[in-house]
Amino acid sequence: MRTLILLRHAKAVRAHEAPSDEERVLTGRGRRDAEAAGEAISAAGLAPVLALVSSAQRTRETAEHALKDFGLAVEHDEALYLASPEGIWDAFVASDAASVIVVGHNPGIGELAALLVREAHDGSKLARAVASDFPTAAWAAFEVKSELLRAAGPRLLAAWRPERG
Repeated sequence: MRTLILLRHAKAVRAHEAPSDEERVLTGRGRRDAEAAGEAISAAGLAPVLALVSSAQRTRETAEHALKDFGLAVEHDEALYLASPEGIWDAFVASDAASVIVVGHNPGIGELAALLVREAHDGSKLARAVASDFPTAAWAAFEVKSELLRAAGPRLLAAWRPERG
């Protein structure tokens, strides 16, 4: 069995504040939320060994802040920029690491999390929250049994979202 952690990039500046969508940087809140996400991943006992990160600046910065204490291999992948759920899944399957974190974008990250929750037949409050809303800096971790998305046999291990005040 393998572990897949899906992490949506943290809060970034608005589109008009950057030269291009790909060059949007994190806000101060985004940097704080990314660090808190990393702390929550660690507190949940998760230990990813590989990070697959979209090539966009906001995902790269999210990974930098969230994963700074993990000492894991990081691969930047242009195919993950605004990738579909299937594209994200394919990147995970193509890796051979036992525990992978993918840092990407909505709607793909949130849609894949919702699909895995449905496939897990998990009706818990946590699962319903993951499936219904995947805000910036949120993450969800799944144990998966198969490389086929529709036969993955996923189980939701843990999830987290930043507090909004």
